[in-house]
Amino acid sequence: MKKFIAGVSAVLMTAMSTAVYATEKNVITDNADIMSADAADSGYLFYENYENGTGSWTGRGDAEIANDSASFEGRNSLKVTNRNSSWNGAIIELDDSFKAGSAYSFSVNAMTDKCETAEKFHFTMQYNDADGEAHYEKISTSRAVKGKWIQLANQNFTIPSGAEDVCIYVETAAGKNDFYIDDAVIAVKGTHVSGAIGGTANEGDVDRDGVIDAFDVVLARKAITGNLADDMALFCADADNSGKYEVNDLVLIQEFVNGEINEFPDNTPEPEPEPEPEPSDFNYDPALSYREAPSGYLNPCSQAGTVVKETYNGIHGSNTLNVYLPYGYDENKKYNIFYLMHGGGENENTIFSDDVKLDHILDHMIMNGELEPLIVVTPTFNKSGADKFYEEFRKSVVPFVEGKYSTYAASTSEADLRASRMHRAYGGFSMGGLSTWCVADHAMDLVGYFMPLSGDNWEGMRTLTNQIDSLGYKKTDYYIFAATGDEDIAYNNMVPQMNDLKSKTNYFTYTSDFSKGNLYFLVAPGKTHWWGFVRHYVYDALPYFFHENQ
Repeated sequence: MKKFIAGVSAVLMTAMSTAVYATEKNVITDNADIMSADAADSGYLFYENYENGTGSWTGRGDAEIANDSASFEGRNSLKVTNRNSSWNGAIIELDDSFKAGSAYSFSVNAMTDKCETAEKFHFTMQYNDADGEAHYEKISTSRAVKGKWIQLANQNFTIPSGAEDVCIYVETAAGKNDFYIDDAVIAVKGTHVSGAIGGTANEGDVDRDGVIDAFDVVLARKAITGNLADDMALFCADADNSGKYEVNDLVLIQEFVNGEINEFPDNTPEPEPEPEPEPSDFNYDPALSYREAPSGYLNPCSQAGTVVKETYNGIHGSNTLNVYLPYGYDENKKYNIFYLMHGGGENENTIFSDDVKLDHILDHMIMNGELEPLIVVTPTFNKSGADKFYEEFRKSVVPFVEGKYSTYAASTSEADLRASRMHRAYGGFSMGGLSTWCVADHAMDLVGYFMPLSGDNWEGMRTLTNQIDSLGYKKTDYYIFAATGDEDIAYNNMVPQMNDLKSKTNYFTYTSDFSKGNLYFLVAPGKTHWWGFVRHYVYDALPYFFHENQ
């Protein structure tokens, strides 16, 4: 995730650019003046109005972001769409100028016109502790009337001591509705930031003046006797969110005003649970050991697939890759797809060459019922670098291949590629193993299964868990089957990293039975750093993919 820059020099280039800066001024009282003033005069530590783009904000989880004209102030806002869960929203990572243990004033405006009556928004901070465990704290929460802007603000919110990788984001308490945000601000502690007024519909605030007091108790009593005809007031009088106003709500409001409680219980009716996916009937071995493919599998097969050489124009210019199509490939059927990367000093032709012969192994496995027919793609990182190939993978390779061949992706839109990620795998040998970890670290939203072979993660495993946190994934949303030999040059680097992942039980359960876990490390006795052994790791691991694809 890109980080924004704090520093006056970043905003002196143009008065029209989005402001990200720090000055000594710390009180702003007129929001209209801020929008029209030179950025260097407004006095905020961070200020994003989305007038000239989306800044460094990104979508959280499956969410997508874009500029939109439905703004609170100015011409544009940030629209958040394609939300598949309430935590999907808009997020930005804070840079090191915002210090753990220090307090700041935070503000952002939000609105949705897609809800039935009102939508509850959370302005949330996400961070990791020293052990890499993720934490989430609400900066501000408020409920917005449909089509009305509200401000989510906290003038004195402290970034927890020891916090690392700090992000702020906007989400909703429930639902998947599109929403908008505008005028995101971080300022010196105590700064009043003007924002939207009058759009709130918070529980207990029956008169909707922003304060729960005796006047709300009076109106709540009227509601009990049927003398309150205002539908929105009745909606707010439902203090416990049970879906109807009753005597219990009046009691809660009175207790709140008297200081007997400081928050209302949330009795929101539970939504109908989504049906559990059918468990796979694949017969996993929970402690799979290395075994080589039968020797005959290296010979040509009577039911041979086809390897097609393709040329595409990617972000690094023209490039080539190979596509293995299984015997009997039918463009009217859907196929799982496995992207498999070569090692250093090799290219896209290595894996299907006479030296490796993986296409022959795949042919025999499919013919003998050990593997469902699938598409296997061998690209190359030779123009991008192994550690950066994930960018070309996302922007060029996947859209090209899956726009031409029949996979589970309904289209090559980001939304459809994400929706089909559990039918997509990525693996690689040596430097290709590094590229596998980097795809997991930066493009897990497109891939559900990973096969790093004799290659370690140069970025470290915290990058991986940060990616999982940012996407909000559960342990059933990603699977890693790693392998190497105990005499392989990569072995000593992989072992501590795999042990680290084993210890992260919030993220991984160690077993090769992927109906019960999501991490396995196969070690082949006596095997070295050579495709002659690595091709058998693929033979062992690949049949375990694509069964847990809910």
